[in-house]
Amino acid sequence: MADTPGKRIREAKKRQHREMKAERKRMRKEGLLGQDNTGLFPPGEQPREVVNYPPPTPQAQPEPQAQPPKP
Repeated sequence: MADTPGKRIREAKKRQHREMKAERKRMRKEGLLGQDNTGLFPPGEQPREVVNYPPPTPQAQPEPQAQPPKP
């Protein structure tokens, strides 16, 4: 089977993923990752704001029913 550029790219991505996973595992073992950190971002990096996309649609508020006057 011929070695194609696409195959090399896929293999490089897999290798990079394995290396990142091993690095996160090592950091977790050494206690460099906090308990609340999933390992997605390196320690010391500013937390990112979570933005819902697409933005939630506003829910229509039901209009209050007119109460009949009590005699």
